[in-house]
Formats: sequence, structure tokens, C-alpha cells
Amino acid sequence: MKMNKFRLSIFYLLLLVMSPLFAQDSLHVTGSFGKFTNAVSISSSREEFVFVSDIAENKIYKIDINGIEKASFGGTGLGNNELNQPYSVDASNGLDVLVADYQNNRINRLDYNLNFLLSFDFNSYNLTAESTRKIYNPRSILTLSSGEIFVLCDASNYKASKISDYNDVSILFGSNSIGAERLENPVKMVKGNQLDIWILDKGTNEIVNFSNFGVFLRKIKSKFDDAILSVCNFNNNLYILYEFGLLIYDLKKGQYTDSFYKFPHIKNITDITVFDKNTVLFLSKNMVHKLTIQ
Repeated sequence: MKMNKFRLSIFYLLLLVMSPLFAQDSLHVTGSFGKFTNAVSISSSREEFVFVSDIAENKIYKIDINGIEKASFGGTGLGNNELNQPYSVDASNGLDVLVADYQNNRINRLDYNLNFLLSFDFNSYNLTAESTRKIYNPRSILTLSSGEIFVLCDASNYKASKISDYNDVSILFGSNSIGAERLENPVKMVKGNQLDIWILDKGTNEIVNFSNFGVFLRKIKSKFDDAILSVCNFNNNLYILYEFGLLIYDLKKGQYTDSFYKFPHIKNITDITVFDKNTVLFLSKNMVHKLTIQ
């Protein structure tokens, strides 16, 4: 603990020396809402609603920015309207809601009001797939278009896959083997500025870029030794979250901007999303924290 505090003190001294390389703006907590047990994933949509996944309650919640719950989905079980550790929710396309149902080994597609539409069951897929192409335990999910769904998986030879039209695994990538595309412990995927994806790999503390065909493109290495907690995309910028602050990476320019946002200490941060140009939402285990840029 003392070493961590010493390291952070050195970090802030370096920020002062490096100014104006990093302009120290601040994020101020302007509210909080929700009453979750173990919330792990948050996704904003249309600058209107947020969707939160709680793996203890096995539920997905649709909530407006004022904290009013509009709908919920789930409950523990194996049925179509039930979940078992939904580690990831993605509503970024503004049309439907995708859920990575971890222990049930499937992905669920819901409509915008959280009504069940269909699922893709990896257990059924694995019955006929070759041993190297079997997929287990989806941890993160992302849609680039209505027909392109990307999934991160824990227990597989390939850690990432692309599902086409909700009926076939068309591409597998991000293998366990040595190479540029290797993924050690990928935990979250987000959109790029084109038809590409970025994957936060907590095993290497890097953010790895792939095309929508699963081709490795490049990596962003962490600027600090501290672990990256989460990442999200808004207006062609990656928001990279650390325990001590928030950095912005401009995807068009391919470089960090001059923005460094400080914020009050918040316990047990699990995820982040940007609601609009002035509002960032931090998800902790028990609630959503609304922060504004000042």
C-alpha cells in the first residue's frame, strides 16, 4: 500500500513537470443511482438510456440518466428468459441489446425494451465444431452491425470470434500461441473508428486492435505501470480508465490527446461508458456514478 501511494505521488509530480502535455481537467460526481449486488458491465445507448449487467442477480437493467429503471431481464436459470453470470452487455447500436451469458455458454439478443428475441448457443455449436474451434464462456460482446457480432471467450484456443447472422461462427482469432495477435487475458472489446475493434488485454495491460476480419492491426501500450481498469469509445476516442485518472486516446490521430481527468476516489470500479460529451458514467459493484467534465 505504501509503495502504491509512493508511486502515485511520483506520477502526479511527473504530470506537473510534463504540463502542458497533460492538461489536468477534473471529473466531478454529480449524482449516482442504482442498487446492484455485483454489477460488472455498463453500456450507454442513444444518449438516452444505460444498460447494466449484474452477475450476482443474473439480471440486465435498462435505466434512464435520472436513475429510473425502465425494464429488467433475467433471473437465475437456463431458460430463454434466464441468465447465469451475464458478464457483458452491449446496447451501443441503439437497436437491440446483446448479452454474454457466461455460465450458460451463449449470447442472447434482446430488443430495446429487454424482451427476448433469440440466442446463439455455443454448447450446440461445439457439438459439431473441431476441437480447436470450440468456444466456452463468453466474457464480452460487441456488435459492429446487425450481422456482425464479436465475442471474447475465456476457455478456448481462440479468445475472440465473429458470429455472422446469429447462426455461424465465421472467424476465430486472438489465439493463445505466440505472435502479434496473442491475447492472454482479454476482458472487454469496444468499437474503433472504422469497422474495427479494440480489446483490453489485462494479461499484458495493452489495448489490441483487430479488423472486422480478425486481422491484427496494432497495439496501444499502457503509459503507466498501473493496470488499466476499463476502456470505452466515444466520438472516435478511447477513454482509458485507471484508478488514478482517465486518459483519452484519439483514434483518428493515433495518439494520446492532452487530456487527463482526475476524479474523486470511487471504490470497486468495474466498468465505464460515456453517456454524452459532458457526462461519463463509472460503474461500481453497487451503483452507477455520474461524473461531469469541468
